[in-house]
Parts: sequence; structure tokens; C-alpha cells
Amino acid sequence: MRGLAQGRPFEVGDDDQLPILSSAKDFKRRSTHDVLRGHSPAPSAPKAYRSFIGLTAILNSRILKALSRLHLSFTNALANIEYPSPMCFPSRATHSNLSFWFFLPTRVQVRCRDPKAHVKGKSQMNPINYLYLDAPNVDVRGSKIALHYWVDGGGRGSPKAVVVNFQDGRWKRVVEEPMFRLRDSYQECESRRLGGDPIYLQMSVFNSALRWWNNSLSSVDDQLIAYEEALLRQDLAAGSDLLQLNAKTNRSLHCIAAHLQRYDSELQLFFNILDQAKTYNMTCHRHFVRLLFRRSEQDLDWVLTALGRAESLLTVLRTFREELQQKASNVMGLLVDNNKGISGQLVVQNGITMHKILETSRDQAKESLNIAAQTKQLTEQMAKVLHETQKETEASRQLAIQSQRLSEEMMKDSVAMKTVALVTVLFLPGTSFAMQAILAMPFFTGDSSPFDKPELIWVWVVLTVPATIVCFGFYLAWKQRETRRREQRVLSEDVESATIAQSSQ
Repeated sequence: MRGLAQGRPFEVGDDDQLPILSSAKDFKRRSTHDVLRGHSPAPSAPKAYRSFIGLTAILNSRILKALSRLHLSFTNALANIEYPSPMCFPSRATHSNLSFWFFLPTRVQVRCRDPKAHVKGKSQMNPINYLYLDAPNVDVRGSKIALHYWVDGGGRGSPKAVVVNFQDGRWKRVVEEPMFRLRDSYQECESRRLGGDPIYLQMSVFNSALRWWNNSLSSVDDQLIAYEEALLRQDLAAGSDLLQLNAKTNRSLHCIAAHLQRYDSELQLFFNILDQAKTYNMTCHRHFVRLLFRRSEQDLDWVLTALGRAESLLTVLRTFREELQQKASNVMGLLVDNNKGISGQLVVQNGITMHKILETSRDQAKESLNIAAQTKQLTEQMAKVLHETQKETEASRQLAIQSQRLSEEMMKDSVAMKTVALVTVLFLPGTSFAMQAILAMPFFTGDSSPFDKPELIWVWVVLTVPATIVCFGFYLAWKQRETRRREQRVLSEDVESATIAQSSQ
């Protein structure tokens, strides 16, 4: 019996060949007819057409009758792969009842090619889905390997097996690993008949699954160590920046805890399958010897040794998983302690900040009181200034009234003086001529003066009237000149005031 992967023949017995599908994608895409013929189903094929028989991929038409030997529960489990993994071992071994089947749960770590897309979310809280670990940069993905073994009747017996690997075909090395193990085991067999022993098929699957489980749990351990080291290095004084990082870490830890809890049940199922396989080999050993699948009764020792070694490694893995569960709890406790420390630091910082705010508010209140006091003093001083200004204004008003009265008196004096001046102008020429200037000369005042006669009064009139006219003319000319000067001075002052006002604007 030989085993290969991805379309290579998987021989069972002397003449019959049975292939092994490499992935769940191949499992689901092929229907009964297409698998038997080696073709893919049409896209328009109904869902019911892709039945469980299409998942076995039997190529040789001479063993079509072997399909009837598949357990109905096995085919039903193939069609409902998302449900818990079942198994079936014979409770009583007989010559015609050597068949067994099981669904072995596995967890495989694969390199993550797109870390940004594989973030912790609600989907990863479901342990059925994959788990992304950013420290080792891997995805831990769950899968199953279905194995069905039976022996057809007859004198010599013809062993047959169906193996369905539900792992993704993109993981070529992972998918082919148990097949390579099986090939190496068959190459060491002394005869083709000894290759019919199911222990080779069982151990190839068990050893590969144990290695995958060990690698997956080791990656989880690396992730927990990375989280623990990061939490121990945290500077709690960073405050709110760490809270966001710790929230992400907390979400990741809860995802890991959920997956570890699921791993416990899967490893327990693995242990049960291994224990049933051990019991099966002990019970059916004499039948395998009779069928020449084993050389002698002494072969049972190495079979039990191989299964015991696998069982011992599985026990170590289960203990390792429990340690990881405890470590995840410890890391969560450390995360809680760090969050408490950060919260305490934030409370202290908030207290210090509030104290500074209160001190600043108190200082501002003092400054406000000082400003209010200064404002009050300034208001009082302004009131005093306004009071003094009012007094000064009242004094200025009184002074203006007095000035107005004085101006009125001066105006009266000016009118009187003008009157006197006019009278003087009117009488001065006449009196000057009459009494001082000309008529007072001896020529006019002597006894022999020709003007000592009343009829010569016209001489005085002739002299006085022109002189009076000249005086009045000079007065009027001088008054007009002074009026023009005053108007020009007022006009120049107005222009200067307007210029100053424009420049100030």
C-alpha cells in the first residue's frame, strides 16, 4: 500500500488504486461522477450533486464496489465537516470487521503574507476560525484529516483506505507531509503484503498532526512571551497612549484564550482517537497476523511502542497547552495590573493638573480682585477729576459770563470812545483852525488884523470844512483796512485749523 498527495496514486492491495484528495477545496468542488472520471464538476451543477461520494476521488472503476463499504456515518461526517469530529473503531474485532474511521483535528501554523489584513476582530474570537499571531507573524489555522480503513472479505483480504485532507491546497508542504511519511514507511516494508498494516497509515497521520500541534502551540507561546515582555517594559508614565495599545493586547489575549480552550477539547479528542487506535491494534493484531499484514505476534510490541510514543508526546502537548492557558491568564493579570498602574498615574496626573488649575484660578482671582480694586480707585479718581472738571467748567462759565459782561462794557466804552472820536474828528479841525493853528496867529488876532471882523467868518469855514472831510476820509480808510486785516487773519486761522484736522485724521 503506497500513499502520495495531490493526484498521485494511493495503492491499496495488489491491483486497486485509490487517490487522496489534497485539500478541502478539492473535496468540495468535485462530485461523484466527476471524481470517478477525474474531472471538475460543471459550475451549473446543483449543490446536492456535490455529495459526499465526490469527496473520496476513487479513480479505478474496478473498485467502485468499495464505495458501498463506506460507513454512512463517515460519509455524513464528510458532508458536515464543521461539526465536532467523530470517530468509529470496532468494539469487537472479527475477521469481517476490521474497519475503522476517524476525523483527526489539527492546527497548522502558516506564514502570514498580509499582516495588515489579519487583525484581531470578532471573527478570530471564534476558535473555529484562524488565529493571527503578530510576534511570529503566522496564522494558526484549524483543519481535519479524515481516514477510513477497511478490509474486504476473501481468503487473503484486500485492505483499502480513504484519506481526505481538508487543509488548504496552498500549503503544499503541509498537505504532502503525511503522504511523504507514509511513502517512506512503505519503502521500508519487506513486502507489499506488510504494507496493508493500518499502523503505517495511522502513524503517518498521527506524527504529522503532533508536529503541527507542537509548532502551533510553540507559536502561541512565542506570542505570549512577546506580550509579557512588552508589558514588563511599559513605562506607566506614558498614560493614555498605553491604554490604546493595552486594549489591542487585551483583545488579542482574549482571542488566544478562546482558541486555547478549544485546543483542549481537540487535543482531548486526539487523545481519545489515539487510545482507541491503541486498543484497536491490540484487539485486531492476531487477525492482521493471519492476513499477513504483520509477520508475527512479536510485532505488537513495536506497534504499541510507536503508539505509546505518540501518546506520550500528546500528553506533553496537552500539558503544554495547560501551561499556555495559565500563562495567558498571567499575562492578562499583568495587563490588568499595568492598566491599574496607568489609571493610577492618570489619577495622580489629573490631581496634579487640577491642583495647578486651582492654583492658577486662585491667582487669577487675586489678580481679578486687585484689578477690581484698582478699577475702583481709578473710578473714584475719575469721579474726583470729573467733579473738579465740573467745578472748573462752572468757574469757566462764570468767567465767560464775566468776560461777556466785560465785553459788553468794553463795547459800550468802545461806542463811547468812537462817539468821542467822531465828535473829536468833527470838532478838532474847526477848533484847531479857530483857536490854535491859523486864527491864533498875530496876523489874525491883532488890532490891525483884517480878520477882526465878523463878515470874514467864511475864511474859517473854508479852512475847517475841507480839513474835517479829510479827517473823516482818513478814518474811514483806516477802518476798512483794519476790517480787511481782521477778516484775512480769521480766514487764515480757519484754513490752518482745517489742515490740522485733516492731518490728524
